[in-house]
Amino acid sequence: MSKRSPRYQFTNKAERDLEGIIDYTVQEWGAAQANTYLDGLETRAQLLAENPDLGTARETISKGLLSFPYESHILYYKKHTGDIVIVRVLHQHMDPVKHL
Repeated sequence: MSKRSPRYQFTNKAERDLEGIIDYTVQEWGAAQANTYLDGLETRAQLLAENPDLGTARETISKGLLSFPYESHILYYKKHTGDIVIVRVLHQHMDPVKHL
């Protein structure tokens, strides 16, 4: 029996973050760039699912919270039964304390 790969999931807020990122990217740089950026975010999310300790602990914001950058955004996530849950995807200039 083979072991399943770790997975990631996005919370509703993180899904809304992604929608906003994609909408903005389509308006500024077009659909092709938006798809490329989304693919990159999803690749980064899978990397974190497979290596959840890569992130920086953000315990001062929330217990068990970690973060990891992708381009101009930061993925905020928590470990959950062998997988990860991405709670927000915020622009690097956004204050995580206000949005988490």
